[in-house]
Amino acid sequence: FFAGNALLIGIGLTGRRHSESLAQLTGYSDYLLFAVLGFMVLGFGLTFLSGFVWSVVDELYAGTLEYSLASPMRRITFFLGNVLVRLALNGLFLLIYVPLFVLLFNLRIEAVPFLKGLAVLLLGTPGMVGLGLAAAGVVLYLRDPGPFISILEMLVFALSGAMYPLSILPRPLQWLAKALPYAPTTETLRKVVVSGFSGAVSGIAYLTVISLAYALLGYLTYKWSEKQARKIGLKSY
Repeated sequence: FFAGNALLIGIGLTGRRHSESLAQLTGYSDYLLFAVLGFMVLGFGLTFLSGFVWSVVDELYAGTLEYSLASPMRRITFFLGNVLVRLALNGLFLLIYVPLFVLLFNLRIEAVPFLKGLAVLLLGTPGMVGLGLAAAGVVLYLRDPGPFISILEMLVFALSGAMYPLSILPRPLQWLAKALPYAPTTETLRKVVVSGFSGAVSGIAYLTVISLAYALLGYLTYKWSEKQARKIGLKSY
C-alpha cells in the first residue's frame, strides 16, 4: 500500500506517467518503472538496516542481550536468524506487488534486464549489511534507540533515490547520498536495466568499492562496540 500510494502521488504531481524531463535526467521516461526499481532496492536495504538494529533493540527491551553476547553463538547466526524472516517477507512482497503493478498499470519489465539488475542488488548487499551492523553497534550505547532508528530510516529513504533522481537534491545532499550504499546501488541498478553492464562500468566499480568499504566498516564498528560493551557494560539499560 505504501509503494502504491507513493507512486500515485508521484504520477499526480507530474500530471502523467511518462515524463520527458525524467528521461533527460535518468534515461527513464516511465516514472512507474523508475520508482518500482527504486523501491526494490530501498525495501531490500532497509531489511538489513532495520533487521540488524531491531535484533539488538528487541533483546535490550527484553533484558536478554547480555546473555546473547555471553553465549558462544556466532554473531552472524544471531543477526541472520532475525533477518532471514524479513528477507523472506520482503521477497514475498516483491512477488506480489510487481505483478500487481503489471496488471494495474501495464508495467513492462523484461526478464533479462531485470535479472541483471538483481545481480547489481547483490553487489550492493555487503555495503547495506555493513551499514546495518554499524547502526546495531551504535544502538548498544543509546538509552532510547527508537528516535535514532526512525531518523536513520527516514534519512535512508530520503537519500536512497527511490522516488526521485539524486540530481534534484542540493549538492551537499547529493554527496551524502552517494556516500551511502543505497543510492549508488539504486542508480547502478537502473542503469544496468536500461544499458546493460557495459553501460554502467563506472557505477559498478564505484558500487563495488563503497560496498566493500561499508562491509569492513560495519564489521569493525560492531566488533568494537560489542568489545566495549563486554568491558564496561551496556549504557542503555
